[in-house]
Formats: sequence, C-alpha cells, structure tokens
Amino acid sequence: MDSLKNILPFTDSAFFGYTLVVVLLFLLAKRFLQQRLPYKLLLAATSLFYISWMFPKPIQLAGLILYTYGIYYLLGRRLKFKGLLLPVILLTLPMVFMKTLNILPSNSETGGIATLSTIFQIAGLSFLTFKVIQLYIDEKDSATTVSLLDYFNFTAFVPTLLIGPIDRFGRFNENVKNGYSGINSERFLAGIDKIIRGLFYKFIIGEAILVLVLNHIENTGTWWFYIADMYAYLFYLFFDFAGYSLLAIGVGNAIGIDVPYNFDKPFLAVNPKEFWKKWHKTLGDWLNDYFFKPVFKELTSKKVLKPIQRQNVALFLTFTVMGFWNGFELHFIVSGMLFGCYSVIHNYYVYLCKKNGKDPVFGSLNTKTIERISIFILFNAVAVAIYVFSGRLF
Repeated sequence: MDSLKNILPFTDSAFFGYTLVVVLLFLLAKRFLQQRLPYKLLLAATSLFYISWMFPKPIQLAGLILYTYGIYYLLGRRLKFKGLLLPVILLTLPMVFMKTLNILPSNSETGGIATLSTIFQIAGLSFLTFKVIQLYIDEKDSATTVSLLDYFNFTAFVPTLLIGPIDRFGRFNENVKNGYSGINSERFLAGIDKIIRGLFYKFIIGEAILVLVLNHIENTGTWWFYIADMYAYLFYLFFDFAGYSLLAIGVGNAIGIDVPYNFDKPFLAVNPKEFWKKWHKTLGDWLNDYFFKPVFKELTSKKVLKPIQRQNVALFLTFTVMGFWNGFELHFIVSGMLFGCYSVIHNYYVYLCKKNGKDPVFGSLNTKTIERISIFILFNAVAVAIYVFSGRLF
C-alpha cells in the first residue's frame, strides 16, 4: 500500500484506477445492494479509503475536518452563537497559518518553521476552507443539525477535494439524499462525456503546452519572450484547470452527484462580471455571496460613501481577498488587485453609461463592434493578471 501514498486527485494512473473501482462499486451497489448498503455510507467508505491510503496527509486532513465540524457543532448549533466574525476567523485560521508559513524562510536556522510547514501544508485546504465557511453560514440556523457523516461526505468528496469546483452543502446533500436513484443512464453518459473531454483538455492540450512551450521557451528577457510566455501560460492554466473541473464533474455525474460547472468559454466574455461567470464560476459565486454582498450591505447600512463608491470598494476588497486566498506571496495579491481594478473600471463605466444616457467610450459604434473590441480588451487584460498570478513575471 505504500506505493499508493501521496496521490492527489486526477494526477496519477493509480487514482484513475481507484476512480474506476469506485464507479463500478456504485453501479453494483445500485443493482444488488440498494436495500442493505445506504448510498451515503458507500460514499463515505470510498472517500475514507482514498484519504487513508492515498492522500498525502490523512491524519492532518481528518483532524481539520473534525476541527471545523467542532466549530460548526459547538458554536453554531449547541451555543447558538449569534455573530459570524469569530466562527469565520476560527474556520479560516488553518488556511491563514499555512499560507503564512509558506512565505517565511525555511533554512537551517528556522527548522521549526520548515517542520510546521510540512505538518500544516494540506492539499486542497483553501477550497475546503471556503466550503466549511459556506456550510456554517447557511446551516447554523437550519431546522436540523448536519451529521458528522454528512459533513464528512461533503468536505471529503474526492473529485472536488483538491481544487474544486466549490460546491454548496445544500445542493450536494440533496444529491446524496436521492441516493442510488441519482445514478441513471443519462447522467452516467453525460459524466463519461465530461471525463473524456477533461482527459483531452488536461493531459493532451494542457500537457502539450507545458512540455512543448512553457518548459522549452528560452528566457531572453525581451518583450517577445514575456508575451509568448504570458499567452502560453494562460492557455495552459485554462486547459489544465478546466480539464480537472470536467473530470471532477464527470466522475461526480457517474456516481449520481451533480458537481457544478466551473468553465464556460471564458475568453468570449465581454466584461469582468461575465468573465467570473465563465471562469472558475464557483469561486466567483462564493465570493459574491459570502464576501461582496455582506461587505456592500455593511457599507450601505452605515451610509458611508456614495452607492457607486460602495460598490467599487466592495468589488476591490473582494478580489483582493481572492488574491490572499490564493496565497500571501506578492504575485497572488497583485493579481487579485488587478482583477479588482478591472471590475471597478467596468462598474464605473456602466455607471457613466446609465448616468449620461450614452456610451462615454465607444460612442455610437454598433453593438457587434463594441462586443468584439470588449472581448479583445478583456482577453488581454485577463492574460496580464493571470501571468502575474503565475509568479513567472516576478
């Protein structure tokens, strides 16, 4: 079993072997064991096997799940704690601790930091943090308490464990409640289609860009190098990330779980708002629901700034938080701020159009021309922000 250690989702042939066995188990259970083996128990068992025998740090992940469930159960359910600030801080602490350790020097003089970093560096922690915050906020006042089994199934769902998509507990649990009835030929075939496309995206196109371009392009320090490197990385990240998301969605579909989609032709978006409905959509939706709206509501309740200024402040803070969520390194933070600037500029542009009754930038150009220009501008602006995000620039 030692050969199965340190295998992350969709990164190794052994994981695909595990996935095939899991899908077959669910199909066989639906056919022969529906009355004797509850769906949620089989889901938990397959996740527990992966975490115990294949995940790099099973004890740390199990401890993290128990820690976050304890916060939900004690503060949210038993004590009926009214505020959100303390629970959110407690739920966020492991991620903050890990990302802080990442930027501290690790050498012979700071061996303790290196050791702590090794202990607390848990794959998928950022995504798990957003999932447990969502669950706490949405479920703390619900009529029923989320059981540890349901909590485990949601937080440890293997296809989305590493890098999402970021699901919502209520939606996910409805699928689990449907049990084996959610496994049908239509959903299964749709899942297989997504798995095939995901494999093509991630391991054919993405890998080709990585191996043939990014790993071989010579750093001449010229503008031509940076431009070529920037666009190559943009397409590599898209095909690698979108491929992973398709694989996660496809495997979920195959066992009766409708994992939310994450990518939908993002490079055809005409503005930042539309882009975040097409690129890493579940992250954009999470930030909108659990950060932007509360911040904007708070600014409005205090009657500070003008409405357009409140929107812009909330937008910029939201994308800055996204940068810190990715990591405390400078390139992550600056990238988030760039996306924040794009959204603020577009929001103010829309405001001026409504206020003045005319387009202050494109004037009387026809709609199709404006759309094409907007796509071109946004595509290149996104390329710059994602290149900064990559850490390849600085």
